[in-house]
Amino acid sequence: MPADDSLKRLGGGRWETRDGRFAIEPQSGTWVVVDNEQTDELGLPLVRGPFGSLTAAREAIEGARTAGPAQSPLADRLKEAHGGRARDDRRAERRGKEAKPEPTRRAARRPPERDGELQPTPEPPPPTPEPRWLLDLAPAERRRARDLIERLGEAGVDGAAELARAEIARDEPALARLAIERRLRELIGSAKDPDDAVRSALEALSTGRDREFDVGWRLVDDRGRPLGDLDLRD
Repeated sequence: MPADDSLKRLGGGRWETRDGRFAIEPQSGTWVVVDNEQTDELGLPLVRGPFGSLTAAREAIEGARTAGPAQSPLADRLKEAHGGRARDDRRAERRGKEAKPEPTRRAARRPPERDGELQPTPEPPPPTPEPRWLLDLAPAERRRARDLIERLGEAGVDGAAELARAEIARDEPALARLAIERRLRELIGSAKDPDDAVRSALEALSTGRDREFDVGWRLVDDRGRPLGDLDLRD
């Protein structure tokens, strides 16, 4: 793949080429490619797809760079729909001339659209703008924050954006706190009795590591000295 086609992650399952021309976005379990240099009949960025996989979408970008201007898949559908409406209008006009006026007749309602008549596909809503605190970060920290938000979201963690803000923008041990809370809930919930819960909690607090969030912790005194292993014997 050319250098310009290497993708950078935007968050929320979205990707973009380095030159900013193409973007790959998820859509109902598939992927579409948005071409920011070509437009469709509505003057909007041309959308290619859907594609069954991210790899197929990347290959479509390669083909789009070497091919000539692409025609939107809506073009033929719009032309067919407009032609059908024009024929219906001409027929209605002829019927209106042949019909006799009926003074007591109510105004006819607009007939429903025919089955199979194609309408333009509505454009998806624009993506939610990123928060100000994220845009204020340096590029490397911004990428790290986006990756963390996506990772926390995939793990089912509520408030992923606020956790990432505390961890990266405020330099707080938010991930360590989250990992300890999860570990304590797990241990206390499976404890056989109160003493067992206390022992398990002390073990979790003294030292530990969460591989899912790639974070570790240890218990220290007010001078920052590690306490080491605690004597948990009765």
